[in-house]
Amino acid sequence: MTVMLKNCFSVDVEGFVESNIQSISIDSKYISSSKENYEIEKNMSAVLELLNELNIKATFFILGRIGRDTPAVVKEAAGLGHEIGCHSNEHLRIYTLSKEKFSEDLQTAKKTLEDCNGKEVIGFRAPDFSIIKSNLWALDILKEVGFKYDSSICPTGVHDVYGIDDADPYIHKLSNGLVEFPVSTISIAGRRIPFGGGGYFRLYPLFLSKLFTSQINRLDNPCMFYMHPYEIGPVIPRIEEISIVRKFRHYYNCSNGNNRLKGFLKDYKFGTAVEILNDMGYLSS
Repeated sequence: MTVMLKNCFSVDVEGFVESNIQSISIDSKYISSSKENYEIEKNMSAVLELLNELNIKATFFILGRIGRDTPAVVKEAAGLGHEIGCHSNEHLRIYTLSKEKFSEDLQTAKKTLEDCNGKEVIGFRAPDFSIIKSNLWALDILKEVGFKYDSSICPTGVHDVYGIDDADPYIHKLSNGLVEFPVSTISIAGRRIPFGGGGYFRLYPLFLSKLFTSQINRLDNPCMFYMHPYEIGPVIPRIEEISIVRKFRHYYNCSNGNNRLKGFLKDYKFGTAVEILNDMGYLSS
């Protein structure tokens, strides 16, 4: 009997507005911490319900400020056996921060999430995958603060905000001892194209996401797949002033996100990032 390779399903836990505040112009009338927290709570409930139905344990990369403002969200996910990872303290691209500010925010977020989680938080993902060639110093700070693996590097050169085009596309150990579990990409005509979740999953035909995942698995490499709560749950703010292109990019297939994701997840085997890395021997001392 063929044993299915275990992939990682991860969730970048953030609100829609804070997720996009550095990408699009958002009027102040849409900025509300209470509405954002309500959105996260409702959508996280839908995510956890879906994962429970499919018997999948996931890795949740959560902002430290969410652990501070809505600790019950973190505690519920942890209590259900999911892994809690760190997504920085606020949703700000790392290359916009000084080394000192990043280190300070990182320590604050890690402690906040660990207080909610009741155990050590060892995994990190930067907002918007914002560890790029110009700020690789962030990886050393992650190591210094006590993280054991990172999932911030996207091995591509096609995106305008993030990516390292010549990065190793599969799990590997960095020179400082940190393990990198990059988001999944596929090589097409000599270029690496992201496909492992988020807007790529919403915009690509479902069969392509399955085809690419199967191709990576056939090479004996696990995929790192990610989504956001607002791409799965029922609550997503409508920013009316943005362009038609932006509306398509940010909202397409969100209303059908839960059912569409279910159609993908049920065809593969999933585990948490820490589980996969332990099984592969990357976190052995």
